[in-house]
Amino acid sequence: MKRAQQHQVLEWSFTSEELHPDPFNTVQLDVLFTGPDDRQLLLPAFWTGDQTWNVRYSSGKLGVHRYESRCSLPTGTGLHGHPGELEILPYTGANPLLQRGPLRLAPSRRHLEHQDGTPFLWQGDTWWMGLCERLRWPKDFQELNADRAKKGFGVVQIIAGLYPDMEPFDERGRNEAGFPWEKDFSRINPSYFGQADLRLAHLVRTGLVPCIVGSWGYFMDFAGPQVLEKHWRNPVARYGAYPVVWCVAGEALIFYYLKPRSQEEADAYRRELRAK
Repeated sequence: MKRAQQHQVLEWSFTSEELHPDPFNTVQLDVLFTGPDDRQLLLPAFWTGDQTWNVRYSSGKLGVHRYESRCSLPTGTGLHGHPGELEILPYTGANPLLQRGPLRLAPSRRHLEHQDGTPFLWQGDTWWMGLCERLRWPKDFQELNADRAKKGFGVVQIIAGLYPDMEPFDERGRNEAGFPWEKDFSRINPSYFGQADLRLAHLVRTGLVPCIVGSWGYFMDFAGPQVLEKHWRNPVARYGAYPVVWCVAGEALIFYYLKPRSQEEADAYRRELRAK
């Protein structure tokens, strides 16, 4: 049985027994977790390449938790119906994000607070392109991270790969493993997000909350709603177990600067973003 302290992330891998030629687009894996209070949570798993998916989980609820995998192809894959247990123990470290738990809206709806009720001041810094080579890992990223933590910042706003102020696959948007998607938007590049994992986990270790922005608004035009839905599933699966905050899109209704649009098209953007 795996064990972790409160709000620390546990991770499991599931590998298909069958060879799927396009696993990212043809197989969907979720894992159902049941807490000691019988509360259930269905979490998406993320594709890591080849025939393997991983799931990440954390909880502030002490005790034994159960899980079971749920695959969109329930027979013949070896991915469906795998059960297990884990135990959550009291947290003994000094990280305020793990001591107090993730952020939520306070009952007054006028400020944010941690899970334990501690008020949180949103003093954020914007690193839109912090997951690409513009901010190199580890030296540049860790140096800026240490500077902002020392100055009292609590949040870093950062985009999950589909950046502003440029078209898709502009060379400035690469990280050490390439672009976040294949150039035809046919599938994600898991290695890109593997590099992003290092950066985002480091923010959390140093007590900074990542505010993860899915994309810039005009990627609704560049990629389309189906791609954006798959794009969002991936960071939610990878980082939902961390104490993060989500932002659906930066400049949600903006059109690409070189391509003007009508008000009717802006309204269509709004409907698609709300639907996804």
